[in-house]
Amino acid sequence: MLLPAPERQRRAAALRAGRLSAKEAVAAALARVREADGGVRAYTALDPERAGARARELDARPPAERGSLFGLPMAIKGNIAVKGLETTSGSRILRRYRPPFDATAVERLREADAVVLGITNMDEFGMGATTTKSWFGATRNPVDPEFVAGGSSGGSAAAVASGAAFAALGTDTGGSVRQPAAHCGIFGIRPTWGRVSRFGVTAYASSFDQIGCLSVDLIDCGRILGVIAGADPRDATSADQPAPDFAAAAASPKLPHTIVRCADAELDILDAPSRTAFLAAARRFEEAGCQVREVPLPRFSVALAAYYLLACAEASSNLSRFDGIRYGERKGTEGPLRATYRESRSAGLGREVKKRIILGTTALSRGYRDAAYHRALATRDRVRGVLDRALGTGELLLLPVTIGPPRRLAKPDVFPLTYQRDRFSILASLGGLPAISIPAGERSGLPFGIELMGPPWSEAALLSAAAAFQLTGAQTPNE
Repeated sequence: MLLPAPERQRRAAALRAGRLSAKEAVAAALARVREADGGVRAYTALDPERAGARARELDARPPAERGSLFGLPMAIKGNIAVKGLETTSGSRILRRYRPPFDATAVERLREADAVVLGITNMDEFGMGATTTKSWFGATRNPVDPEFVAGGSSGGSAAAVASGAAFAALGTDTGGSVRQPAAHCGIFGIRPTWGRVSRFGVTAYASSFDQIGCLSVDLIDCGRILGVIAGADPRDATSADQPAPDFAAAAASPKLPHTIVRCADAELDILDAPSRTAFLAAARRFEEAGCQVREVPLPRFSVALAAYYLLACAEASSNLSRFDGIRYGERKGTEGPLRATYRESRSAGLGREVKKRIILGTTALSRGYRDAAYHRALATRDRVRGVLDRALGTGELLLLPVTIGPPRRLAKPDVFPLTYQRDRFSILASLGGLPAISIPAGERSGLPFGIELMGPPWSEAALLSAAAAFQLTGAQTPNE
């Protein structure tokens, strides 16, 4: 089911160089959908006719009039609005919902001449780390279909890894781009919060949610980020921040003089193969001429608790409108409105979503607001302060992406591992910082990924450092 990485990279380079037409690129991606997606189940909605027509239209244009993403076949996560395609956020309550508009990020992709292939599977409303908590069922890992693809952007990661898309958009709340990218052996970047407009994204936790990019090719990651970045009048939280040439950065391998990492004691939670793989990745940076040193970081267990409490509190507010009355599929049309509300949400929302709504509503209720919610806000401020000091002189922070390999589909998730999987990735989310997941070999026959995190607006430095890391065994020039 997995399309080998060299072949995926060759296709991406050929499209950029003009050796592959838009029609050929789209046909190749759709052929992989037919070959592999029955077993992977990355997509929940496809648009092959419109994608093919768009590719033919693009090929008819003179080269001088072609956009920067000419012909790039892309998949879009199921919580990002795509006009006319069923965009359900993996939830039954939104089945048959077809947005009458495109999200800003999708608009910008189309303006740059990318081709949208379809909508990908995800954990319901982004609440999960496996893409098994979807109304559509589980997405399988293309590397080994007996394992999960990671989540919640697992459908997007699986589409790219299987070759059924050249690149994809996902959303990252607590690691939902980076973690499935690591499990599927591809790149996944979460930009600085506010770098990319969230207009058209079904919100889970608004102060954490951020659209990100997934690709097997770093240059494509940079090109996509350059297109979708920038202020948007429809999203007051989007930043009017200049965007450098991210694609050029991805094509220019460069490491900072120093990379900081967590202490060895924090690695004890990793399984043995993951710990070995992470330490081997740290040595690769050192062999490339980069100084690697340990720094004090926030207590991961406290940061994780604060993240989940805040995210669930925001979710309880954001998802309150999906009640069968204002939005969503309606049940119990007879009787009082409260019965309609209860029956619609009982039937339309999954167990994990209900659990997080209850937790968030409790945290915001009288008697708990000060004891829980406000304390979590104070903890986030402290986490940001610690990260600012760790990254204050331009270093990049090296972390594992998650605590272990993807789990087997047949093996049920066990509490508290369900939430501990986000232990490392939530730091960037709490800080609103950019971070990138980088393939770093294998452990136990499955992909292993590391994460680099940087100060605000340092996506270009992250892309350059990721490119440098990929030059295995080469001496990489430092800044």
